[in-house]
Amino acid sequence: MDFGPRGRITEAEELLRLTRAAQDTTSTLKGDGKIRVESPQGSGTVSAFLAVSRPGLLRVDMFDFFNRPIATLVTDGQRFGLTQYQENKHYQGPATPRNLSRFLPVALPSEELVAVMLGRVPFIPAERMELALDEKQGLYALTLHTGAVSQVLHIHPRYLRVVSSRVQGTRAYGLDYARFEPHGDGVFPHEVKLVAESAETSLGLRYTSVTLDQSPDLTHFDLSAPEGVPVVDVDEGGQALPPVALPPAAPGS
Repeated sequence: MDFGPRGRITEAEELLRLTRAAQDTTSTLKGDGKIRVESPQGSGTVSAFLAVSRPGLLRVDMFDFFNRPIATLVTDGQRFGLTQYQENKHYQGPATPRNLSRFLPVALPSEELVAVMLGRVPFIPAERMELALDEKQGLYALTLHTGAVSQVLHIHPRYLRVVSSRVQGTRAYGLDYARFEPHGDGVFPHEVKLVAESAETSLGLRYTSVTLDQSPDLTHFDLSAPEGVPVVDVDEGGQALPPVALPPAAPGS
């Protein structure tokens, strides 16, 4: 196993601290990729343009095989706008996990979705932890425990980046990262897979051409509906809201 210039880490607390620092270095991403969805409702792969910026700015444009737009999702962490081109409708409302799941088959807050796309794994608060070597895979195996809940992290021994995360004892999603490529003083994963085993659903993202840590172009996060597309307001649960009632016109107006 290649432990890098630091050498083998033997303390679980130190490994967690260094892993947290290694994955907290990237704050923005912009570029192209492929999104793969597998679920009981169907599976498929689409091309995508992606722009994300911590903590909660997100834009995803999806295109079909002929590069025709399918849908665009934009959120600033508080509000969202979703344009469905086949329906010719623009949905807008609070950026709740349920509303965002209209577009992506996972119900996550936008801040958490942005973090996952930037290679950051959320860690459970650990009351105790254990560190071992998985020599078969050539990775550290760090297990965090909180009550009956545990999180198993497989961590690259040289780059100290999480390769996989699985939570047991509660309903949660798993994460897999691959294709680590050099970025700054470390590496960045160009493949992300989110696995929701309870829903038999996975969301895979493969970056094909991206730039990292550049100043975000805020025009990418404009929540306005495209010109000429009817707007549908939805509430926190995703239900369509009635049109806003305008006050009656004043006499003589």
